[in-house]
Amino acid sequence: MKQNHGLDQGRLASTGPSPVSMPGETSLPRAVPRTAIARVLIRAARPDDLEEATRLERRIWGRMSATLNELQRRLFALPEAFLLAELHRPGRAPAIVGLTNGLLWTRDFPRSYFDYERMLPSSTHNPRGDVLYLASLGVDPSLRGRRIGLRLLQETIEVGRRRHLKYARLIASQRSRILCARAGFEVVRPLPRLYRQHRDLMPQPVLMELPLI
Repeated sequence: MKQNHGLDQGRLASTGPSPVSMPGETSLPRAVPRTAIARVLIRAARPDDLEEATRLERRIWGRMSATLNELQRRLFALPEAFLLAELHRPGRAPAIVGLTNGLLWTRDFPRSYFDYERMLPSSTHNPRGDVLYLASLGVDPSLRGRRIGLRLLQETIEVGRRRHLKYARLIASQRSRILCARAGFEVVRPLPRLYRQHRDLMPQPVLMELPLI
């Protein structure tokens, strides 16, 4: 699997004192500020990433977040579909700022709302499935709006295509539908009875799908 995908680069100008010309002195060229490059790398997750990934899940999803054990099971079930967005900044340690992870389903699953809410996603993984179900997708709230979520979606879609799966599916909220639509997903049906106790985190959930073949 590709480990080094496209990079998002943002320029952070470092400011410093500029030379000042005094009367009677020859004017010197102004110093050009040095430029620090911040970049985001999309890569496959490793087992030693999961504690940091769990903390990010909590920041994004709060009480709906997956536990460390659940993320470990998802990584074991389908490692190539567990992707991270890693922020690199000069002079700082890399930081995980986004993640997505997927499992395999059959298209007739789930059959009821109870399957969504009462079963851990890792327990529903079906190695013979032809649907890539994205169990989690999120970006650190401080970095939203920078196309990191879109890049995670696009890379996960390519995982499904390389495996010759038929569809990618996810549950989107009112807030995330636009992002998912940009990646090509379309609404299959609303799920008005799903996550009623979590409406602040999942307003107006819908099932969305993208054909992969």
